[in-house]
Formats: sequence, structure tokens, C-alpha cells
Amino acid sequence: MLEGQIIKFYRERQSMMQKDLGVGICSSTHISKIERGLTEVSKETIDFLSKRLCIDMETEIETYIGLDSLLKKWHDSIILKLKSKAKIIKEQLEAIPLLQMPVIYRSYMLVLARYYLLLGQAHQATSLIVEMDKWSNLSPYEKNMLLHIKGIYALINKEYYKAISYFQGIDLTYYNNQEYYYHLAFAYHSLNSRVLAYYFAEKSLRFFTEVRSLTRMIEAEMLMLIQVERDECSDPKDTEYQRLIEMTENIGLDHQRALLSHNLAYQKVRQGNYDKACEYYKKSMDIEDPHTALHIASLEGYINALAKQGLKSSEEMLQLVEKGIALSEEITDPIYKHFFYLHKYNLQNEKELYYHYLEKEAFPYYQKMAHVRLFEHYAIKLFDYHMEKGNVEEANQYAVYLVEKYRRNDKFA
Repeated sequence: MLEGQIIKFYRERQSMMQKDLGVGICSSTHISKIERGLTEVSKETIDFLSKRLCIDMETEIETYIGLDSLLKKWHDSIILKLKSKAKIIKEQLEAIPLLQMPVIYRSYMLVLARYYLLLGQAHQATSLIVEMDKWSNLSPYEKNMLLHIKGIYALINKEYYKAISYFQGIDLTYYNNQEYYYHLAFAYHSLNSRVLAYYFAEKSLRFFTEVRSLTRMIEAEMLMLIQVERDECSDPKDTEYQRLIEMTENIGLDHQRALLSHNLAYQKVRQGNYDKACEYYKKSMDIEDPHTALHIASLEGYINALAKQGLKSSEEMLQLVEKGIALSEEITDPIYKHFFYLHKYNLQNEKELYYHYLEKEAFPYYQKMAHVRLFEHYAIKLFDYHMEKGNVEEANQYAVYLVEKYRRNDKFA
């Protein structure tokens, strides 16, 4: 009986004993049975108990019934990345005492974890995940939503294989949120698995189209486009970047516009058009706050394009590199810190220092974090370096990494 659960919640909230609540109304034994829904109870008794607890039972029941709908709206706003709406709903929910009822609290905790991950507040999400991992008797929905949350958390921490293992455990029969296809696509993209990245990004695009989220549609299309543009057979003139950039401008999606500009800049680097690459990297940096990973990534790309362009002095370039090192250390981003140090040693013509740093610092990190494209790129560089030096044994260590990737189980003669 819902009334009994509500009575128990407010009694415990007010640190009231069952015998104190029942004085002049009914026995503590009867209160216990009411709270556990084990007995029929008159409206008059409920009214007396409600009055003593200073609550209006009809209002509380309406609020309780509405909580499920409000939690769903909150979750939906997070899925669609409507941050302002999500913040407003969070404030509405936190003003409702019944949110702390055990039957509701788990749902609240799950969506709260998603909210923190949306805002990039991984520290707050960590403590919630630790607590949720201790839960027992999870419902199928709770189990699958927790898998999704842990997968997103692993993505943020760049643990891509772990993220995929969580996402692959999701059963949409119990957790009807196809948004997870996008996160799965992003994990495969990060591991340079372009076919699977495109496949799941396309599935997520169908979902985002169905729910009419332009923001998420653009993100899914962008992820699909990256996979196509990386294909050596793709036509560099046949690009959808400009169309997507115009869409983000029209609806005020600054972060997505910055990301598109960054990706287009990299495409221009691959085409050897360094002037345009610099232009688009600069546009991305101008949009994003300097203390964000995307701004730092664009700064690194900008330095790389400038170096290939060869128009700026070493002094100017080194100033940009030092800025990049400072920013990456400030937000604790080792990926780009390593990039900037490699740029620094290149600009200073410190070849031996460059390869020493690459072998002892950068490469082990990329290997540990499973950054496949970086790992493969620098394995080749280190192989060439050691072969040039005549260090065949050291070179073979890097050759093994690359050979293993292409090892097949075919049974030819």
C-alpha cells in the first residue's frame, strides 16, 4: 500500500518511533502493519497519521506518481544533451522529499550519474558508480542502465576495450535506450575499427532521427563522416563537413561546430592543404575555451599544420608548444602533453631526445591506453629509427606489434 510506504518514509525522516506516531490513533503493531501494507486501514486513520506527520496524503501520492515521469523527462533531456533543461529538472526533483524513498532513490542515482557524466564531472560520477556497484537485487532495467553508465565512464577514461565490454552486455529488451549505439560507435572509432564505428554510428543516427534531436544527429553523422574520410579511396572534394558546420551555426551548437572544424582541419592536413588546415584549427580554437581538451587538441593540430607549412619561425612555434604543454598539464591530459613535447624536440632539432622521449614516455602511454592509431604510427617510427641505427633487435620489438595485427588464421599451403 503506497500510503503505508509514504507514512514510513516521513516517520523515519522525522526520527519518530512507531509508538509515538500511533499515540491516540492506533497501536505501534498496527502502524508496522500499515507501513508494510499488511492490513486494511481506514481513510480516517490515514488522515490522523498524515496530520501528525504534517503531510497531505493526496498531494504526496500525486507527487509520488509524478516522480517516475519527471525522472524519465530528466533522463531524456540528458540523452538529447539539453543541459539547461536537465539542470532545471534536477532542481525540481531535489525539492521533492519523496525522492529519497528507497523505491525511487535507485532510479534517481542512476540518472544523476548520467547527469554528472554529461557535464564532464567524472569525480562525482565515480563516487556514485562505486556506491551503485554495491547494490544487490538489481532489476533488469537497473542492471542495463548501470552497464551503460560504466561504459560511458570507461570512454571518458579512454578505456575503450572495457567500454565495449560494458556496452555489449546491454539488453535493449529491458533498457530501451538506443543512444548507447553512439557510445559503442565512438569506442570502436577510438580503436580505429572503422567498419564497426560506422555501423553503430548509423544505428544511432536512426534513433536520434526518430527522437528528432538535431544535436545528436549531427554528432552521429560526424562520426560516420570521419570513418568515410579516412578511407584512402574517398574523394577529398566530396565532403559533408560544410553542410554540418552550417547546421551547427544555424542552431547555435558551438561545441559541435568546433569539433567539426577540428575534424575538417585534420582532413585538410591529410590532403596536404596546410593553409586551410591552419584556418580550420584556428576556428576551432576560437570557439572552445582554452581549458578544454578540444581546444588543446586543435592547438596541437594547428602546430602540426604550421610545422608542415613552414612559414613561422622556430621561436614562434616554440611559444605555441610551451602554451600547449602548460594547458595540457593544467587539465591533466597526458595524450597531448606527449604530443607537445615531441613537437618541442622536433623544433629544437633534438632527434635523439625526440626518440628517447617517444620510446620511454609517449609510446608506453599510448600502448597502455590502447590508442591504436597512435600506437601503430609510432611503432613504425621507432622501427625505422632503430633500423637506421642498426639496432635490429630493438627494431624487431616494434615489428612484432605490427605483424601481430595482420596475423591471419588462413590455412594456405
